[in-house]
Amino acid sequence: MTEEQEDPVWHTAWAWVQRQHEPDCLDAAARAELLTWLRADPSHRQAYDKAARLWLLAGLVPPARR
Repeated sequence: MTEEQEDPVWHTAWAWVQRQHEPDCLDAAARAELLTWLRADPSHRQAYDKAARLWLLAGLVPPARR
């Protein structure tokens, strides 16, 4: 198991990144909740930034040809 798989901060950061890319996106209350979470601990911002980069990189990977 990787470090991220065991880390609740990573799971939360990844969930926020995923939510931001859903069709309905985030409403004002959810954005405020995200900002509160990001400001609560520097490790939250670090995990969020890492998750956002991973999301971006995954989007740049071309789909596998079958």
